[in-house]
Amino acid sequence: MRALLFLVVAALTGCGNPTSSAPAATTRAAATDPPTRTAPTPNQSQIWFFCDGIDAPVVYLFANTSNQNQTRFIEYDKRSGATVRSLDLQLGEGDGAAGSIYTPLLQNGQDFGHVRQVNAGNFETPAAAYTTPYTSVQIGDRNVECRWLPRTRVAAFTRRRSFVIHEDADGDLIYTTFDFANAATQPIDQSDNGRSTAFSVEVRGGQESVRPDGSDFTFPARDGFSYHISLKNDGSGQLQVLRNGAQVQAEPLTAYIVGQASQD
Repeated sequence: MRALLFLVVAALTGCGNPTSSAPAATTRAAATDPPTRTAPTPNQSQIWFFCDGIDAPVVYLFANTSNQNQTRFIEYDKRSGATVRSLDLQLGEGDGAAGSIYTPLLQNGQDFGHVRQVNAGNFETPAAAYTTPYTSVQIGDRNVECRWLPRTRVAAFTRRRSFVIHEDADGDLIYTTFDFANAATQPIDQSDNGRSTAFSVEVRGGQESVRPDGSDFTFPARDGFSYHISLKNDGSGQLQVLRNGAQVQAEPLTAYIVGQASQD
């Protein structure tokens, strides 16, 4: 099953970091089939995927358009949180090689780069691929490796950080954040073919609750801190940090993906 991805159309507000760090969370995510891109619907703009760079301080977001052979490419700078550029690109015919699919990116018919997707069927544990493993993006002569964690339920980013909610092998939820201010650029290989960097915060033992209009994830942490992630079906979302029940931080999500275990 494919992942559902949303681009949030909302203004970003800067917030400070909490004074103490705590552990991070997990959530279920995408499927392992080749990408199926759908046109946007009212009140939400679905995205193809985003690449949270693990060897460069960038996030590349690929949003769907009404044209199935086109994508909106948006580059974010982690250091400033700013949008560097936003371009409409054409998609070429994907080419399979050595267990990977390379999808060409074109601008005005000229080569602009490509997206690499790995066949999860070749992974150590294929069933752990809740989200489609897009492992790298090349733009011009710059190749960026993308974060990918097994059993991802939610992956998202704000103006200040990215985070992943994923499951461990027992199905317990884990919340993990990666602050942009100290963006690590040294990739770390993880179990089940995961690729990431050193985390900023990790919190285990999260709870999920489902609402008619979305879902919430809550992660109690040390020293009275707790992390709350709210996702809405219209594509909007928010990350909140509370201490002893009082809000100390709130950030709207720029974009998020939701994945799930294969039903096969």
